[in-house]
Amino acid sequence: RQKLRLRGIDAPEISTQKGQKAKHFVETVLKEAPFVIIKTHGSDKYDRYLVDVFYRKGKKDPQAVLKEGTFLNQELLDLGLAKAFEE
Repeated sequence: RQKLRLRGIDAPEISTQKGQKAKHFVETVLKEAPFVIIKTHGSDKYDRYLVDVFYRKGKKDPQAVLKEGTFLNQELLDLGLAKAFEE
């Protein structure tokens, strides 16, 4: 098992209502994706991989997911479920 951190975003603490809302959103959208693509960008000071996550509901072709998929990190920002964070 490896801990991940979504690169470039600062989500609310999981113990808060906003944190639970963000967690529920991520679990819901990723549950409908056959797989995700994770692009790593090194690690942070807590030894978590900094990642970009891409998904696409119902798509099973990795190239299609990369080309047409949804960028989860940006989606969380766009929906107000996280704030931009400088690494």
